[in-house]
Amino acid sequence: MQINIFYIQKDDEFSILKEKYIKLISKYATLKENNLLNKTISKAQNLGALEAKKSYEQAFLPHKKGFCIVLDERGKELTSFEFAKLLKDKNELNFFIGGAFGLREEFIKDFSFSLSLSRLTLAHQFAKILLLEQIYRAFCIHHNHPYHK
Repeated sequence: MQINIFYIQKDDEFSILKEKYIKLISKYATLKENNLLNKTISKAQNLGALEAKKSYEQAFLPHKKGFCIVLDERGKELTSFEFAKLLKDKNELNFFIGGAFGLREEFIKDFSFSLSLSRLTLAHQFAKILLLEQIYRAFCIHHNHPYHK
């Protein structure tokens, strides 16, 4: 299985945890991270929320293929077992974490699934670590690994 995570993030303060989960996931799937932050996005963020959201969408659009899951606080909350079931039997999974201003609802509607990790607004670094941990947990559930218990 190929898993891609597309995100827009300035810093990566949790690299130790990130590397831990990427290594654990690598037993089950190939995972690739893609930080799409660029000068266009940085400039748009200085112009305001609408311009920023449009720039995120332009960066994400070429990568929307296969089964695409967008992280959004307004999305559907799942248990770990439901999340594991959602990921099961997919060849390619693409996860998208929006920038500081989030994404427009019209854009979110075009994804295969909108996932809420929490109703709380999370810092990108936290959201990405939480996502990685849940991806690993999903594989543990699929393989009856004791990690989930």
